[in-house]
Amino acid sequence: MTTAADNIRERRPENAMHIHDISMQAPTSARLYDHFAGGCEAYAIDRDLAARATAVAPWLSWSAHTAREYAHTAVSRILDDTDIRQFLDLGCGLPAADGRPLVELVSKTTQTGPGRSPQYRYVAVDHDPMVIAHVKCWAAETSGDAAVLLDITNANALLDTLQMFDGRPVAVLLHQVLEWIPDDKAVASLLAKIREWLPAGSALSIVHATADAQPEQTAQLVATLAAAGLGFRPRSREEIADLFDGFTHLAPGLSETHSWHSRRATLPKGYSSGYAGIAIKPADGPAGCSVDAL
Repeated sequence: MTTAADNIRERRPENAMHIHDISMQAPTSARLYDHFAGGCEAYAIDRDLAARATAVAPWLSWSAHTAREYAHTAVSRILDDTDIRQFLDLGCGLPAADGRPLVELVSKTTQTGPGRSPQYRYVAVDHDPMVIAHVKCWAAETSGDAAVLLDITNANALLDTLQMFDGRPVAVLLHQVLEWIPDDKAVASLLAKIREWLPAGSALSIVHATADAQPEQTAQLVATLAAAGLGFRPRSREEIADLFDGFTHLAPGLSETHSWHSRRATLPKGYSSGYAGIAIKPADGPAGCSVDAL
C-alpha cells in the first residue's frame, strides 16, 4: 500500500551523497545557518564555530532571521502576484525552527480542496544529507513535493531534477546558498543555465550575503569560516545584480534584505545586510529550453 511518505521522492544520481554520509566531525553551512536562525540542529562543532564567527560579525543571527523572513515574503509575493505554482528550492537548508516550512505555505495556498491533488509542485534540493532527511519528514503529508540530494553545481544531476517540472513557469529560490559557492565561474554558469531553461513568466528569487556594508569585519568572517573548512564568498550588489541578467525585477527591486520587511526597515548600527530580489523572465525573452540543452 502506498503511503503519503512514498510520494516524497529522493532522487540520487550515482555520484550523489547518501543519508548515511551525515557527519558530526566538521561544521556544515546548513547547521551553522540553522543555529544563527534560532534552530536546534547544530552540534557542538557548529556552535563553537558560530561563537567565533559572531565575535567578528555580530550581525549574523539578525541576518539569518531576516533572510528567513524574506523567504516567506518572497514565496507569498510570487503566489499573490503571479500564476506560478511550481517551486524549485535550490540549497533549501534545514526547515525553520518556527515550524513554517516553505512547502507548507505553498501547499496550503494552492490546495484545491479535500481529497483532490494539490495543483503545485515543490522540489527541495540540497547537498547535505541531514537537510534532505528533514525535508522528507516535514513534507511527508503532501503529494506535490520531492526531496533531491545533490550538489546544485553538478549540471548533469540538476538536469535530471529539472525533468520533474511540466513546462509551466517555475519559481527558482536561491536563498542564502550562492555565497557558500566561492567559485564565481561556477555560480555564473549555474545562473546562466537556470535563466535559459526557465519558461517565460518564471521567477528567480535570490538573497545573498554581501561585504558592502562591513568590508573589514566580513573579511574576518570569511577567514574564520575558511579556517574551519567552509568557503564563503559575499558578493557586491553589482555582482548579485548580474545573476538576474535579462529578468525584470518586482518592486522594490534588488534591495538590502531587511528592507523587504517594514519592521526591519532600519539597519541596526554596526550591522551588515545582504541583498534580495525577485525577478520575472519576460515573455519576449528567450524561450525556456529543453533540459536536454543543459
